[in-house]
Amino acid sequence: MTTVGREIQSDISRATREEWLLTNGIGGFASSTVPCINTRRYHGILVAAMRPPVERLVLVSRLEETLVIDRHEINLSTSVHSKEIKNPAGYLHLERFEREPLPTWYYQIRDVLLIKTINMVYGQNTTLVTYKILSNGRNVSLKVRPHFLFRDFHGNTFENDGIDTQIQLQDRQLRLQPFFNAPELYMRWDRGRFVNFAAWHRDIFLQVEEDRGLPAYEDDFSVGHLEITPLASSASIIFSDQPIRSFNPIDLRKREEQRLEGIASSLHSDDYFLRRLLVAADQFIVERRSTGGRSILAGYPWFSDWGRDSLISLPGLTLITGRIEDARSILKTFASAIHHGLIPNCFADKGNDAMYNSVDASLWFFFAAYKYIEYTDDYDFIRDYLYDGMSQIIEAFQAGTHFDIKMDHEDGLISAGNPDVQLTWMDAKVNGWVVTPRNGKAVEVNALWYNALRIFAIFQEKFEGHSREVTSLAKKVKSSFRRVFWNEEQQCLFDVIAGDGKIDDSFRPNQIFAVYLPFSLLEHPQEKQIVDQVFARLYTSYGLKSLASDDDRYEGFYGGDRIRRDGAYHQGTVWGYLIGPFISAFLKINNFSMEAQLRASNMIEPFKNHLMREGCLGSISEIFDGNMPHTPRGCFAQAWSVAELLRCYVEDIKGQKPTIVI
Repeated sequence: MTTVGREIQSDISRATREEWLLTNGIGGFASSTVPCINTRRYHGILVAAMRPPVERLVLVSRLEETLVIDRHEINLSTSVHSKEIKNPAGYLHLERFEREPLPTWYYQIRDVLLIKTINMVYGQNTTLVTYKILSNGRNVSLKVRPHFLFRDFHGNTFENDGIDTQIQLQDRQLRLQPFFNAPELYMRWDRGRFVNFAAWHRDIFLQVEEDRGLPAYEDDFSVGHLEITPLASSASIIFSDQPIRSFNPIDLRKREEQRLEGIASSLHSDDYFLRRLLVAADQFIVERRSTGGRSILAGYPWFSDWGRDSLISLPGLTLITGRIEDARSILKTFASAIHHGLIPNCFADKGNDAMYNSVDASLWFFFAAYKYIEYTDDYDFIRDYLYDGMSQIIEAFQAGTHFDIKMDHEDGLISAGNPDVQLTWMDAKVNGWVVTPRNGKAVEVNALWYNALRIFAIFQEKFEGHSREVTSLAKKVKSSFRRVFWNEEQQCLFDVIAGDGKIDDSFRPNQIFAVYLPFSLLEHPQEKQIVDQVFARLYTSYGLKSLASDDDRYEGFYGGDRIRRDGAYHQGTVWGYLIGPFISAFLKINNFSMEAQLRASNMIEPFKNHLMREGCLGSISEIFDGNMPHTPRGCFAQAWSVAELLRCYVEDIKGQKPTIVI
C-alpha cells in the first residue's frame, strides 16, 4: 500500500512534492499535494470537464477544515499566501496519508482521530468528501469552508467586482453561479448547517507555477462554511455541476472501490506493482463527447487527447488490460478524424477543431491496428472501420499532403516539414523557435513508414487478395533506409537527413524504434550495435535521454520559464515512455536470454519506487531531468509512460505475449 507518514510531514517542501490524483472517466479530476497545499493552478477538489474530455474548469479549489475539540479550535488546513504559511501547524496534524484504494488522510489530535476520504463519481463531474471521527467521547465539531475559482484550469483568478456571491440554500443544498457565463455548482451535505459569509482570500502562492516561470499568485473566494455540530460518526459533502437530489456516501464510495478493485484484478495477479499500473492506466481512458466514443488523455494535469500519444499508449492501456471495446472505440475515434491522410496531432481544449501538425501519428495508427490484431484476430473490425483510413494515409503520404509531408519517389522514404514547423514527437516550439525541427527524413518516421507498409500489405492481402505494389514499395524503403541512415563510422543510425542532403548525426533515442517495431529494417549485428550504444549513452533509471550528454547542446536540467523548459525538453531530458521500446529492443537483440531478462527486470525496479514514493503517487511522470538524480518533471501522470511500462512489464518481463500469429 502506498502510504506517507510523519517521516516527511515535518518537511513541508518535501511533502508538497508528492501529489495525488483522482479522475472521473470524462476528463475531470481532483488533485493536490499530500498535505492538500495547492502548488499548481491545476490543483482542485473538483476540476470539471464541461465538454468531455476538455474545457476543464477549476470549480472547487480547496477545503479549509477546522476541528473543534471541547471548544478549542485546531486548524487542519495549511495554505501559503504571499509565500508565508497560514496555519503553519495545520499539516503537522496529518499522521499519515494512504493513496489506495482512495486518497485518505488520518489526522491525529491527542486522543481524537479524524479520517478524511475523497473520491469522484465515475462518469460525472462530482466529488465526494467524507469525514469519519473517532472522538474517544470528546465533544467534537467540524467546520469546512469550501474555496472556489470557476476558471479555466490553465488560468488564474483575481479578486474582482464582477462576481455574484449570492447563493441559494435549500434542504442541505447550496447552489452557486458566481458569473453569468459560468456553470452552476451544487454542494450538498448529509448533516450540519451552512453559515453564509462571502469573502475573498488573496495572494495564494503556487510554488510549482513560479518554478515554471508562470503567474504564481491568485485569489479564490468562499461563500461561507459548513458547521457540523456535533460531529458524530461521519459526515459527507458532495460537489457537482449538476443538481444533487440525494446521495448515499457509503454506496458511492463502495461503488468506486469495487470498480477500482475490478480494474486492479483484471489480470488475476497478486503482483502489487502490476495492480497499481492497471489502476493508473484506467485514469487516461476517457469519453470524447464530440465523437461519441472513447479517447486517451495524454497526461494530467494539463494535456488533452493527442493522436500520437493515444496510439502509442493504446496497446498498454487497452489491449494488455483486456479493454478491447475501449480499444475499438479509440481506434474509431481517430479513424473518423483522418483529414488529408493525417491523424490529428491533438484535439483542441476548446471548440471542435483538431490540429494535424504531426507526421508520425498517422503511422502509429498502423502499429496500433497491428497490435489490435495480435490480441483479437478481429480482421472484420479492421476492414469495416480502419482499412479505408489506412488506404487514405498510404495514398496521401505517397502523393504528398499538408506540412510538406511526402514520399521521395526516388528512394521511397518520407520527408516532412520545414525549419518553421515541428512534426515529430520532438515538437517543442516557443516564441517561433522550433527547438528540434528535424525537418527532412527523420529516422523513426521512416522506420514507422516501412512498418506501416508491411502492416498495410497484410490487410490488403487479406481484404483484396493482392499487395504487390505495397510490398514492392516496402522492399524499396527497407533498402533505402539501410543505405541512407546507417552511420558506418559510428555504427548507429543518423537522426535526420535534411532536404539538402545534410546529415544530422545527433545521437538520440529515435533510432531505437528501428529495432523495436515489429518489422525489422536492419540485420541483427546492426540492431545490437544500436541497442548497445543507446544503453551506454542514453539509458537512465527512468527512461532514455533525448540527446547524448556529450553533445554541446545537451541540457541536463528541465526547469525555469517556458523558453528554458522547452529548450531542454528534447535536448537531454529523460522520457519515461521510452523505457518500453528500449526494454523490448534490448531483450530482442539478446534473444530473451536469462541474463537479459534479469537486466530488464532490474530496469523496472526504479519505476516501482517512483510509482509509490515520487511525484504523483500511483502514476508515472512524463519526463525526468537528464542529470542525476533524475528528478521527475512535466506532467505528473503521463499516459504513454504508464502504458509503455505496463506493456513491456507484461509482454516482455512476465512473458505474457499474445499467441495469435499474424
